[in-house]
Amino acid sequence: MNRRARQNKSSGTSRRGSAQPQQIESNVRIAHRYRFVSTNGASTAITPSSLLLASGSVGTVTNSTVVSLATAVKVNHIEMWCPPASQGSSATVSLDWIGTSVQQPNREFSDTTVSTAVPAHLHCRPPAGSLAAFWQQASTNTLFKVVAPPGTIIDVSLSLIISDGDANQASVAVATAVIGTIYYMSLDPNATHLYTPVSLTTTT
Repeated sequence: MNRRARQNKSSGTSRRGSAQPQQIESNVRIAHRYRFVSTNGASTAITPSSLLLASGSVGTVTNSTVVSLATAVKVNHIEMWCPPASQGSSATVSLDWIGTSVQQPNREFSDTTVSTAVPAHLHCRPPAGSLAAFWQQASTNTLFKVVAPPGTIIDVSLSLIISDGDANQASVAVATAVIGTIYYMSLDPNATHLYTPVSLTTTT
């Protein structure tokens, strides 16, 4: 090690880096896997707004309204596990991804088990050309439909862009909320509240 390198090391400086500030992506982007448990096996539509609200929301009006922390969301992948209710019965989980056109139709994936020892297991990424394959802002458009019998564990991996004064945050009416408190809503729209978050604070 030469004398200048020793001086830089002892002073905590480095010759690496930039003499000028570099270009950055200023929006805060995060990725996280969220976990939910199903309480109903009916086919249920999932929307961009429900994903945004499930990823983190804040109370803005007491016992009235929560608003999402993120303004854009993209689905990375979804994984589900579901055992049958009892020996001798079966259980099926499915994901139906909504297409964008006639050339990009809906595509459904499912798995079935007949064993209480081995759950039905599904791991899917949004197919190319499906709505869920693109970044989405708040809306009630259906991105995909889930069939998940009671007790199904649903893991949803999302990429998110956090709000920076944007006006397109998702919001929903609730019965209970404290201003400034963070809540994680159900995966499905709050009116149905079938897929509740695991180990996170929620409200309805």
